[in-house]
Amino acid sequence: MQSYLGTALVGGSQGTLNDGLLFLNGAGNLVLNDSGKNTLNASNPVKKIDLAHGWVVDGITVTYRLANGGTSVVTNGTVLSTPVSSVTLGDNEVLVGVFGRAGMHSYYNRELVTSIGFVIFDTVNITTRTAGPFGNGDGSNQGKAFYTPDVLAFGSFTTTNGTSAAMGLSGLMVYRKPVC
Repeated sequence: MQSYLGTALVGGSQGTLNDGLLFLNGAGNLVLNDSGKNTLNASNPVKKIDLAHGWVVDGITVTYRLANGGTSVVTNGTVLSTPVSSVTLGDNEVLVGVFGRAGMHSYYNRELVTSIGFVIFDTVNITTRTAGPFGNGDGSNQGKAFYTPDVLAFGSFTTTNGTSAAMGLSGLMVYRKPVC
């Protein structure tokens, strides 16, 4: 049976937890925390990431590849009808790293994910590309730097203003394959 790791939380834990992965099913496959409780394609899980960002990262919406060949969309943080930025991975590309900054932001006076970027590896051409960083629109570089390799899925904490309107991505967790 395979095992998977969740990283330490970057940013804060204010708000509602959105756990990206639920569990390993009886066959040892990862089950997404989506409406269908679908099985994740663990060898090439991320197809697209839509981002809402400005001074901070308000949210990411991830389109995951499923084991059955379909896709599923999971949102972390604020959703915008038209994303500010999008990162699409080709069929031969895998998300090998996520990096950025997270922590206290002086203007918002709370912990947030302040910037995020992605390292993508093309398994056919043996090349890498970087998308981002996104966020840090005020140029302040607030928060501590983070980097996580071997990305499978994301979890998060999202704050609201007392209604259903999200007020940003407080914290982010990354689920990853362990290095053997």
